[in-house]
Amino acid sequence: MSPDRLLAALADARDQPDGAAKMADLDRIVAYADAAGDVRVGVAARLVLVEVKQRVEPWRMLPAVQWCLAAADRTPGVLDPVEIVRLRRHHRTAVAALCGTSRIGLTRTGAALDGLERRLGSAGQSRRPVYALRCRIADHIGAEATARRWLARWRAAPVDDSGGCADCEAADQARLLVGWGCWTEALEIVAPLLAGTYRCPDQPERALGTIQLAYLRLGRYDEAGDAHVRAYRRHRRERDGLPFLADHLRFCALAGHHGRGLEILARHLPALDQPYDEASALEFAAAGALLCRLAGADGFARYPVHRPGYAQRHAADLSVAALGAELTATAEDLAGRFDARNGTGHQSGRIAGWLAERRPPGAALRPLPADPPPDDEWRPPDDEWVVADPEAATPRIGQEPWMDPELVRETDAQSMTDAQRGTHAQRGPDAGTASSVERRCDDRPRRSAR
Repeated sequence: MSPDRLLAALADARDQPDGAAKMADLDRIVAYADAAGDVRVGVAARLVLVEVKQRVEPWRMLPAVQWCLAAADRTPGVLDPVEIVRLRRHHRTAVAALCGTSRIGLTRTGAALDGLERRLGSAGQSRRPVYALRCRIADHIGAEATARRWLARWRAAPVDDSGGCADCEAADQARLLVGWGCWTEALEIVAPLLAGTYRCPDQPERALGTIQLAYLRLGRYDEAGDAHVRAYRRHRRERDGLPFLADHLRFCALAGHHGRGLEILARHLPALDQPYDEASALEFAAAGALLCRLAGADGFARYPVHRPGYAQRHAADLSVAALGAELTATAEDLAGRFDARNGTGHQSGRIAGWLAERRPPGAALRPLPADPPPDDEWRPPDDEWVVADPEAATPRIGQEPWMDPELVRETDAQSMTDAQRGTHAQRGPDAGTASSVERRCDDRPRRSAR
């Protein structure tokens, strides 16, 4: 295939919607370019492929990113300055994505992280993103003391353009602190964001979603409710909102807003069939199971929730109790897979702790702030979800007359985030090579591994 035809094919592929067909076409273009020795087209096609995989299967990004980096090393000038910046950003994202899946062992993840650190050092850039990833990975495997040391280095490291968004970094640090029970410190970190000092378009909602449980644990119930409503108003429509939904479900479960929580759970259930990563699916399933348990005890146990069909599974109306059992099994399975990869029992223990949570003492049910519906959707007030008689005829959650199931599936079935591993001293046994651990998730569900 001539260079002109390759470029034309690449332009056509770039315009296709994300999916298997687009990736197959890009793979063919890459193969033709490599066979012809056309490094420039090979790099250009891989950069498009990397961006598609980032939205679809982020844990598969790294090989293409590494090829482009090696090509840039061998052939200076093959990338323009804008592409170099994009490639460095993709390198950080690709390494971060590895811990969101149980398919890749920690030894390989650690090697990828070492490679990122070497490149940052050789470019004279701050190692801040490496410290952030080591902190997250240490937390993910249960090495909290190590994670705290990496957090201190992360916060102390120089800030430059290698570290990504400073506002999102603050929210990520707060998320770690909330998980460790350091609720006041978490609020202090995001205080500037909540005061309006931010430049990131994802703020302040990302910070609010992160600290809604901190407010709840501190007894600041009105602020918790306000944080939940404001953040979910945005997260419900965002393609990458799945990693934040677990916090919203846990808030509704622990604050007693079970009707609203079940509505949120039903709306986003399709995302569990094709999630951005296993880590987000794990937390969503565990939070949903907690909600179902507490809602069941509050009179919702036999309330019907509609679960759309997917692959060989038929659409069905499940009771809250039955859905809770399914979500519990999903969460325990995913936690077990991560623990097998990590060589620890931390994720199973963490999820067991979530499933056993109860409403904080003194957390009486309080009304949530007004939540005006989007222009294209009408929603009833929360009190219409209070069930006095669970046997009474009521609309199924997930098939409310004001909801368009196709729109819900289209907008909510794609979501994401990352999480990582800690120091060399804390590395667990490798889970094996990619060929031995890669598993498709067509028959079960696949943010953020904490």
